[in-house]
Amino acid sequence: MKYSKKIILLALALLTCTVTLYAYAVNHPTNALSHKACSSWNLVQRKIFTLSHSDFSMHSKLDRSNFVIKQGTAAEVPVLMYHYVTPKQDNHEPNNKSIIDLEVFEQNMKYLHDNGYRTVTLAQLEQYVNGEISLPEKSFVITFDDGYQNNYTLAYPVLKKYHFHASLFVIGSRIQSTPVAFDPNKKSDISKQEMQAGSDVFEYNSHTFNLHHKGYMVCGDDLPVTLDTSLLDQDIEQIKHMGIDTPYIAYPYGYFSAQMIYKLQQHGYRMGFTVIPGFVRPGDSPMLLPRLTVTNDTDLPTLLRTGTNTHGKGI
Repeated sequence: MKYSKKIILLALALLTCTVTLYAYAVNHPTNALSHKACSSWNLVQRKIFTLSHSDFSMHSKLDRSNFVIKQGTAAEVPVLMYHYVTPKQDNHEPNNKSIIDLEVFEQNMKYLHDNGYRTVTLAQLEQYVNGEISLPEKSFVITFDDGYQNNYTLAYPVLKKYHFHASLFVIGSRIQSTPVAFDPNKKSDISKQEMQAGSDVFEYNSHTFNLHHKGYMVCGDDLPVTLDTSLLDQDIEQIKHMGIDTPYIAYPYGYFSAQMIYKLQQHGYRMGFTVIPGFVRPGDSPMLLPRLTVTNDTDLPTLLRTGTNTHGKGI
């Protein structure tokens, strides 16, 4: 009996020591071992969260095995992602994959138009993902992230020329109350008046109100602050208050978590866009939709055929 007590006491001591060391590693992620321990602990927390919220799932309820793609309809839809547009002569950062030359952007749109592609809205894409409607072959989606002024001054006329529709995922706090004189050599953000003027081509969705920056420290890594879900309630209210009352969001820097998605869904969000490459298909998780980054070096026909960006690797 005494022997058993000693074993129990020793086991408790070892457990206490292990927990203490583990807690220290989680709170002081300064080396590879402690970083791994911290990451493992975060994984456990995510699993606990998922298990404790039985009403929550990151996956679609649509059974793909029972969904039939009719002849002449789209088996998959590419969602193209752009950010900043500028004339080639004004592109002073040619290696920046977030910047595309206006000339290349126009070539992209001409190719899509001439080869029979047609744009669809995010509402139509949502119905498609949920298996409620079919879409014609060569349907695709155009998205812009951040809401730069050049999306209106430079991209809008091109899109209008080819009768294309696009979504701007805007950062609410950056929207200007009045337009500024456009200068292609300076970064500037779209204004309320320009958004209104471009509404025949653009729809406007959320890239958060003011959470598109890093500063959330996890295991020594500097991550987007959107992962701190305590900030989301106020941010969502702010972007809705300024008129961007939408069920669609693009995750800043492409980062997301189960906790973040759960919170977004509580506020009525129904589709979330990542920067994970791939095509959108019926039955995909609507809060984890992939997109295809388009850069100056992208071979667009290959990208649309395979989902592979032969040069650019995404943002």
